[in-house]
Amino acid sequence: MAKYQYKAKDMSGRIIEGIYEAPDRKNVVDMIRQKSFFLIELKEIQDRKDIKEMDLFAKVSVKDLTIFCKQFASILKAGVPLIQALNMLGEQTENPVLRNIIVKVSSDIQKGSSLSAAMGVHSKYFPPILIHMVHAGEVSGTLENSLEVMSVHFEKAYKLKQKVKSAMIYPIVVLVVAVIVVIFLMIFVVPTFTSMFESSGAELPGITKALIAISGFMRNNYIVLFVIFAIIFAAIRVYLSTESGRLTFDKFKLRMPLLGKIQTTSIAATFARTMSTLMGSGVGITEAIRITGKILDNTHAIEQMEKIERQVREGKGLYGPVKDTALFPAMIVNMIMLGEESGTLEDMLGKTALFYEEEVDEATQRLTSMLEPLIIIILAVVVAFIVISIALPMFDMSSLVK
Repeated sequence: MAKYQYKAKDMSGRIIEGIYEAPDRKNVVDMIRQKSFFLIELKEIQDRKDIKEMDLFAKVSVKDLTIFCKQFASILKAGVPLIQALNMLGEQTENPVLRNIIVKVSSDIQKGSSLSAAMGVHSKYFPPILIHMVHAGEVSGTLENSLEVMSVHFEKAYKLKQKVKSAMIYPIVVLVVAVIVVIFLMIFVVPTFTSMFESSGAELPGITKALIAISGFMRNNYIVLFVIFAIIFAAIRVYLSTESGRLTFDKFKLRMPLLGKIQTTSIAATFARTMSTLMGSGVGITEAIRITGKILDNTHAIEQMEKIERQVREGKGLYGPVKDTALFPAMIVNMIMLGEESGTLEDMLGKTALFYEEEVDEATQRLTSMLEPLIIIILAVVVAFIVISIALPMFDMSSLVK
């Protein structure tokens, strides 16, 4: 999909500028005609990169966007002109990538571009929802209000993401540390007892023989084991970099015990929050679905959102297509049905978002409380195996001495 910057005139003679993502120029022209606009200028946007925007260095986090929107809104509310506001933002932004982008946006505006069009050139860093909200604020003359709404939206998204991340990182970190400790014991500690047992000439229990055999294998073949694990890790990375691999893994994440529910709830919260925010700013439902699909961090969910968008464009409403995907929990499906019947879909989605955001918080706490004793038990079993394997022959040796 390519990005096109267009300039058009509406029926009242007002100039409209924007960024549209489409397979070719014809799709953009068709979109402009459907809106009864008169096309003035259309050009494809070429990605502009410098050393600061290379993938190796470039990163603009959700937290950065939260601060950006909050500060931008505050400066504009103080009556500061747009160009001066951007210059002030550029001076006080700590992220060098975002600072560099703000300078470019300011330069483009001075050349005659609108704010949303200038930000759209950097859509790799500014998500679609922010660009559309900025455009809506420009058209309605309430840019500072749109930026305030987006600061709240990004703040909620950041907190939600952190909760999910903390729930998934905790058990991984503990298990990695546990594996490192066990490897250290098997390679460096167990061999010191092995030589002592061999010199004693005593018959060793089966559990001790098993421990010594495992320790010896790890010690003598650690390079082979490292290469095997490296190959497996690289193969997994390559597979996940493919479209089918990513899709399979994202489907698996939603079906995982314990973590799957958190993933599904998080997607439901993001969907409801984003749809409510966009619809509240006047964005059409099909466009809102398209934008929401782009910011979901799950390939399977994005694929389902594309199906929902196609069916809604065909006039099927939102309730039926959402229900058919079987992606979202029953509550959000029912709330969409009630919202469409009562004409309060935006409010219903907002309330649903609050519920699922709280649900993610509670689910992560429950997961952490369940995983802590489970990990402790697993570690206790492994350590007990090593300790007992070493202790049993020592008891036998002490009885022989007596």
